[in-house]
Amino acid sequence: MASETVITSDSTSLLNVNMTNVTKLTSSNFLMWRRQVQALLNGYDLTGYIDGSIVVPPATITANGAVTVNPAFKHWQRQDQLIYSALLGAISISVQPILSRTTTSAEIWTKLMDTYAKPSWSHIQQLRQQIKQWKKDTKSIDEFFQGLVMRFDQLALLGKPMESEEQMEVIVEGLSDDYKQ
Repeated sequence: MASETVITSDSTSLLNVNMTNVTKLTSSNFLMWRRQVQALLNGYDLTGYIDGSIVVPPATITANGAVTVNPAFKHWQRQDQLIYSALLGAISISVQPILSRTTTSAEIWTKLMDTYAKPSWSHIQQLRQQIKQWKKDTKSIDEFFQGLVMRFDQLALLGKPMESEEQMEVIVEGLSDDYKQ
């Protein structure tokens, strides 16, 4: 089951999102992980919690001169914490330390986007170097292509895609002579 509805005492439903089928985020699979998480949250109409389009309601309201806890805020907070927990569960232990100061699902999302989806010269150069050095050697043909495609996709995510012709050159150069005949 991907989600379970929790009925709260104030008759407001919360969705407990189960991300056990989402591949855990590592330092090298952000693009596909992001697609999985966005698709799941889109399916439950919860993407606004991570992208900020669902605005955080005020924590308190004033009615008849009395300040009270805003039920809309409590609902938002509880739903956000369910998403926050699900996100943490879909992130490998090696990546989790960069999220230690986050408290909301939107903060997790922003931190991950800043870490893995923002271009830096050194990251782009590192990917280009990995692509140049990627050879078939003892890898299966699937492993060889998947490794290159993952890096091509990461460059595209960073706004620095390789042209198709350049990708083909890299692929051919990385193949052993057995494949070039």
